[in-house]
This record gives sequence, structure tokens and C-alpha cells, in this order.
Amino acid sequence: MISMYKWQQVKALRAQGVSIKKIARKLKLSKNTVRKYLRSPEPPQFKTREYEKLLDPYAEQVTTMLEKHYIGTRIFNELVRIGYTGSLSSVHRYIADKQEDEKIKAKVTTRVETDPGKQMQYDWKEWDLPVEGKLLKIYLHEVVLSYSRKKYYASSLSITSQDVIRAIAGAIDYFGGFADELVIDNPKQMVITHRKNGIVCYNDDFLKVCGLYGIQPNACRNYRARTKGKSERPFYYLQEHLLRGLEVKSLPEFDGKLSAFTEQYNARPHSDLNEPPDERFMREKPLLKEIPQIDPAILYDKPVRKISNDGYISWDGALYPVAMKYALKDVRVDSEFNKMIRVYDLGGQLIAEHSVRLFDKAIRPVHPEHDEINNAYAKKKETYRAETVKKFIETFPQLGDLYVAGLRTAVTANLYFHIAEIMKYTLVYNTADVAAVLSECMEIGAYHKNSVKRLLQSREPQKQSLEILHKPCIIPSADIRRPLSDYKVEAAL
Repeated sequence: MISMYKWQQVKALRAQGVSIKKIARKLKLSKNTVRKYLRSPEPPQFKTREYEKLLDPYAEQVTTMLEKHYIGTRIFNELVRIGYTGSLSSVHRYIADKQEDEKIKAKVTTRVETDPGKQMQYDWKEWDLPVEGKLLKIYLHEVVLSYSRKKYYASSLSITSQDVIRAIAGAIDYFGGFADELVIDNPKQMVITHRKNGIVCYNDDFLKVCGLYGIQPNACRNYRARTKGKSERPFYYLQEHLLRGLEVKSLPEFDGKLSAFTEQYNARPHSDLNEPPDERFMREKPLLKEIPQIDPAILYDKPVRKISNDGYISWDGALYPVAMKYALKDVRVDSEFNKMIRVYDLGGQLIAEHSVRLFDKAIRPVHPEHDEINNAYAKKKETYRAETVKKFIETFPQLGDLYVAGLRTAVTANLYFHIAEIMKYTLVYNTADVAAVLSECMEIGAYHKNSVKRLLQSREPQKQSLEILHKPCIIPSADIRRPLSDYKVEAAL
């Protein structure tokens, strides 16, 4: 077989009118060869020479040992024992070629178009969003119907299993139904383990949701995200057409933009289908399963928290006020994408609702009831003090005002304590004796409860007081004896 160059020269020279004999002489070919390629309209076909490798007869053994994760030198030694005569480097090259073939096979992808109402896919993406001029990490959830490509987006500030469940439930409400199967990745929020043999252990919370709706979960193979390519690629469109360069002043503003983007995306013609997802969805919607009635209390977990003694609940490192009547009591907290928290008492009654604070978590917010309670306490304290002074003056009308004035100067802030202690002495001594002692104290300028107490010790206590103090405590006796017949047991015959 001649080279492609000589074949081209044969054709070219003949086209110029050169004879077969001269062509053969110039190109050093036989005249028959020249005639053969002049008659053939097609160029020569070159076949690669096939070589049989020394390792080809041992291909099955090598494959078995690779599955057992043997290293190259171990494989070489095992092959030598069964008759291999080649080199170690040949074994390494052979193994590398087989591993490369396996990698190529793993990357081979086939496109699968599902029937209407048969499948939907879920995935999430992390993004740093500037909010109020500060970067805030958010998570974008996406659920897409595989046939119509109609999509639902939601955002959260955390990525717990409850966030995933809330996003899927929100998509089902948005679509007005759901598909038979849900294709997902393998995050810990949904999948505990996914073995190479295809056996999957799903998260209990995720299984509970699938069971309540009647959805069949399907976790794609590990490290093979393209299995759910209908949800992977649209994140790129979301990133480039909305997220990149976007800055917002608040999360509600971002949620509004995300909702508008969702409607715009579903209304535009799909690049592969040449048809808007909304139009295809009209054919898919009748085939979606009807949404069952599910109690939100079953669907969403509400962890139990305890209200602090000053009426705050702690959530994600921040404090939020709750009615003071629930202080030191257990409550349940429902977090909506960690953007809004709702606090319920154990009976299910909503008692507080707060937007999650983004950047001022270390600041304790003002409790709306504290001022009211503090003012009421201060007012009550002032009332009690005024009544204490009033009662003292009424008890000692001749000298009460003057003694209170002197006592105020002597003990200042402890005025009310001293007045209260002196009033207790009237329970033991006659009021006239206490008044006389107070008068003595005023004469010598001794304004103190202890001065009054020392001077009263020379006076006789009231008789009634002594009787109360020294009256013995008599407990009436009771007959606690029992006859022995009460303990008699009749023997069974």
C-alpha cells in the first residue's frame, strides 16, 4: 500500500497528462500499482497494525486483582507466579490503560427524557449575597419538573434537613402537585450513606416527608451530579442572570427578585426544548399527583427551647423577646428557612414571631414588657414606702413627723427599713412606751432602730405578747393502738 502522498501525486500527475510509465518511474512504483490507484476513486485505507500484548492472556486475572485493590508490584508478582515473562513497567502501563478506560466509561452520559408527571429533581447552591453592604451566606433551593422544566426557587440562611423539607413542600404547593419520583444528590440532610452497589440509607426526616406525600426518592450516584442535570445547569443561568453583581438592602427585597426571576425563567423559551416551561407544564399538570392534606406539625419539626428568666429565647446565637409570662417555661420554635422564627407554647398557640437578625446578633434587644414591669414595680415600691411612713405617723401622731425627718437625715436611704423595724416593736411593747422611747431618742439625737431597741429593753412587754411568745404548743393525743385481730390471716384450706 502506497502512502497518501504518493497516491495524491499519481492523481495529480495523471491529471497533467503524464503517462503511466513516466509516473511509475518518477514515483518509483510499478506500472500496475499506478494503474490500480488510477482506477480507484477512493484514497487508500490504512489499517493500524494490531499487536498482541504479553498481558492480554492475563486480562481477567489483572481485572480481578484490581477489584481487590492490589498495587502494581503485587499484581506483577502474582502474574510472574502463573507464567508472565514481561516487565514490571509493562504491568504498570497496562493497569494505567485499564483505569483510563474505566474513567472514560464512567463519564459516558446518556440523555433521558422523562414522561410528564414522572420525575422531579432537587438541588441547592451556596452563594455570598451582599445585603446592606455586608456579605451574607445564603442557600438557593431549586426544584424542577423533569418533563416541563418548570422550576421553583427558594432561599434560606441555613441548610438543615428542615430547610430542604420546607423547600420541597413549597415547590409542591407552587406546582399544585408533584411527580412520582424525586431525584436528589447525596447530602447528609437527605442521605446517610450511599454505597457503590447502589444501596441507600436515607435520613428519617426526609423519608417521613416522602412517605407523607407518597414520593419515591432516588439518590443519584456519588460524584455523578450530571444524573440530575436538569437541576444542575439552571443554577448557572440563575447565577449569571440574577446573582452575579446583585446587591440588596434586605432579604425580603431579594426574595421578591428571586420570585420575579422564577416567573421570567418559566415563561421564556427553553434552549433545548424550544418551548417555554409554562406551556409544557400545562400538559404535565393534569398528570401530577394531588397534594394530600398533611398536618404542618407532622411535616415540620419544632424543637423545644426554654425561655430565660428575663423573657428571651435564644436562636442561632441571637436573643428574641417573648411574653414574660412564659419565662422559664418550655416552648417550641418553628424556623422558616432560618429567616423567620415563630414561637409556640406547648399547646400549639403562637406566642411570638420575629424576623431573624442578620448582623447584630450580639446585641440584646429591648424587651417591650421590661419598662412596664419595672415602672409597675417602682410604683408599687413607692406606694409601700409611703404607706409605711403614713402608718408610722398615724401610730405616733405627736412626734411621728419630727422623728421621720430626723431619721431621714441620720440613715438616709435606709429610712424605710428603720421605720419598718420600729413598727415591729409595737407588736411586743405598748405603743405609749414606744412613743416615750422615741421621744427620748429625739432628745439625745439617737435616730436609729438599735437605739430604740436598747431603751425598750427596760420596759415591760405587753402581757398578750408574752402569752403568745410563751404559750406551749399542745398537740391533742390520739389512740393509735390496734387490736391483734386486725393482723389475723385466714389460712386457706
